[in-house]
Amino acid sequence: MLNILIIVAMLAIVLSLGSGLYYLVRDRGQSERTVIALSIRVFLSILLLALLAWGFASNAISVSI
Repeated sequence: MLNILIIVAMLAIVLSLGSGLYYLVRDRGQSERTVIALSIRVFLSILLLALLAWGFASNAISVSI
C-alpha cells in the first residue's frame, strides 16, 4: 500500500511540473497559475519525503545493498 502511495505521489509531482511548464509558456508569466502549480509540486515533494521517511522508519521499505 505504501509503495502505491509513493508511486502516485511521484506521478502527481511530474504532472504538476508539466502543468507549471504549460502555464508558464501559455500565459507568459501574466497569471499566477504557474506559481500555484509549482506550489502544489513543492507540497507533493514534501509529502513524498514524508512517505519515504515513514516507510524507512517502519521497515516497510528496505534497502538491500
